[in-house]
Amino acid sequence: MQSARPAIRAAGRAIRAAVTRHGSSITVVVVLALLASGCAGHKVPPAAVNRHPTASPSPTATPMTAAEREWVAGIAQLQTKIDKPFTARAMTMTRAKMTQLERAAGGCSPKLRRMGAPSSRLQSAYVMAKKACRTYKKAARCFARAASVSGIDGGTFAGTPQERIQRRSLACGFAAQGNASNRFGGATAAAQYIEAQNP
Repeated sequence: MQSARPAIRAAGRAIRAAVTRHGSSITVVVVLALLASGCAGHKVPPAAVNRHPTASPSPTATPMTAAEREWVAGIAQLQTKIDKPFTARAMTMTRAKMTQLERAAGGCSPKLRRMGAPSSRLQSAYVMAKKACRTYKKAARCFARAASVSGIDGGTFAGTPQERIQRRSLACGFAAQGNASNRFGGATAAAQYIEAQNP
């Protein structure tokens, strides 16, 4: 609007002169005409543009691949195989039985490695499973120790160091196996939850 001010001032002088000659009705017409011509070139600033990016839509779940589904199923089957010898209603703790329990618990890490590492979204379950396998390995060491001091029938002489070692080792083995099973169950549940979220 500043470019129009000299013209408006000049028009004002002309209007004052015109008023004395033709009356006040001309004044209104001239002023309106000058204002229109003076402001015609002035551009109205465009409406403010929101330069903040709009929120992108939430990413949709990516369906699980066949390999991922196979891994989730495999981890559940692995726990079942490891724990199977421990689920018997009754156990006769012979040396062979102790060795069987040792092998079952000790097989966790090798079998998990053979399954291979899963995709990135299943890594949290994989880490949990590896920790569980370390606890299974502790159980395996305890059962191996118990077997090493036991007779074929699993017996030891009461009051001897062998009897104390066997008792403590068996307690250690079953406690570690229970903890490992709980942890592996958590890994299996985590994997299955991820699968459910990405059908």
